[in-house]
Amino acid sequence: MKKNLLLKKFFIYIFAFIVFLIMFFPLYGLILTSIQPENIIRSRNLSFFPKEIIFSHFAEVLKPDHISNLYVGMKNSLIISILTSFLCLILGFPAAYSLSRLNLPAKNIILGSLISIYFLPTILFVIPLFVILVSYQLDDTILSLAVPYTAFILPFVIWILKSFIDKLPIEVEEAAKIDGCSTFQILFYIIFPLLRPGIIAAFIFAFILSWVEFLTPLIFTNNLKISTVALGLFRSTIDIKIGQQAAAAIITLIPVTILMIFFQQYITKVVLTGSNK
Repeated sequence: MKKNLLLKKFFIYIFAFIVFLIMFFPLYGLILTSIQPENIIRSRNLSFFPKEIIFSHFAEVLKPDHISNLYVGMKNSLIISILTSFLCLILGFPAAYSLSRLNLPAKNIILGSLISIYFLPTILFVIPLFVILVSYQLDDTILSLAVPYTAFILPFVIWILKSFIDKLPIEVEEAAKIDGCSTFQILFYIIFPLLRPGIIAAFIFAFILSWVEFLTPLIFTNNLKISTVALGLFRSTIDIKIGQQAAAAIITLIPVTILMIFFQQYITKVVLTGSNK
């Protein structure tokens, strides 16, 4: 029995190591490309342990006049991603709470309809939204990106929050009502503190999905002042300097990597909550 358990752990570790290698090598290749001279990159003589390391590619892409406009893109993406995340939480919580706690007719169909949006081509929603935003003269603004982002990400946030609310014992709310608590007191002093992991997880997912979005800013903006990191990386492909493209990609990964490192426990809870449904 003990031998079988050890053998099972051995295969789990081997599998985890293989998955790590599959994920690590593309990232390591990107890092190698970003710190190697351009002539070595183009000669395809990259070695696993580079003999010469440079950081000039990073210095070049951070210049204000670089074609990627990376500094402006990161600033705009940070503002848009945070705004989108808050909008998704503000709009998503009432919907998630209603779907979880209220006896709504066909609420499973409603939730399924929300999630089914992701099975449809994005372009079906982009064109009507673009027409609406242009009619209200909101094109080429921060809102012209935050509104579509919110529309696309909101169903996913509702699903995350509902999964967490379903796990909260309803007896706690009923006991609070018996003790004379109002609905707002129950929400602010009971539900929100207990739901904090779900709120943080939903915020992180909304932030990451907003940060990496490419199609929406490509269609909705023509003004370089509203550029995002995704558009900056796309424009950097016009420049044929591969090292600078890799450096720009590494820089744009930093905010997402920081979020994943510090809040990975909340992301894990989303996976576990979904698997226990």
